[in-house]
Amino acid sequence: MFNRCPGSLAGAPTIKIKTCPECGSEVEVFSNDVKVDCENCGFTVYNDVESCIQWCKYAKQCVGVELYSKLKRQRVAFVGVANAARSMLAEALAKEINTSSKLGFVSAGINPASEINPNVLEALQEENIAWRKKPKDIKMMGKADIIVLMGPEVELPHEIRKDATVIQWDVPSPNGRGGKDCLNTAKTLKVKINELLEKVTEGE
Repeated sequence: MFNRCPGSLAGAPTIKIKTCPECGSEVEVFSNDVKVDCENCGFTVYNDVESCIQWCKYAKQCVGVELYSKLKRQRVAFVGVANAARSMLAEALAKEINTSSKLGFVSAGINPASEINPNVLEALQEENIAWRKKPKDIKMMGKADIIVLMGPEVELPHEIRKDATVIQWDVPSPNGRGGKDCLNTAKTLKVKINELLEKVTEGE
């Protein structure tokens, strides 16, 4: 373990207010804090969301393997061709379905469209999900632990694939079809996402 965090100068820390699970008091937690003791009751509040454990390359050496494994989230990326339909639906549905604090979700496209398929927004409204994100280029996605390719036509660049677990799905694209096809795609994705979450969170 390091005497001083070697990643501490990577950027200005941000602050987040968490609720102490023991007494209900508000606890200020900085993004470079791994854990903070509640001033009211002394209970140890872990930073499982904003902590540098989530992004710093020195984190495992800094805090130790046990604490790193306890707090590190897995980043799941859904990748499609245009990030306008399937992958965007998958990200939104996964965020809605997931109950694990150790998983985060993103989506991106190999050749991103300028706008999301409007039928996707309607399908998400059926799930009571408000969605405002725009298609994202895979080059802007960042590192992911698990990459889910939405169809066999999605060709993942080698540098993106490196060190990630890659899962291949075969979900037909609803782009260029009607709203009913998008609703059917959403139903298919919900089943596959539930199966994925069950597998990834096994043993938690």
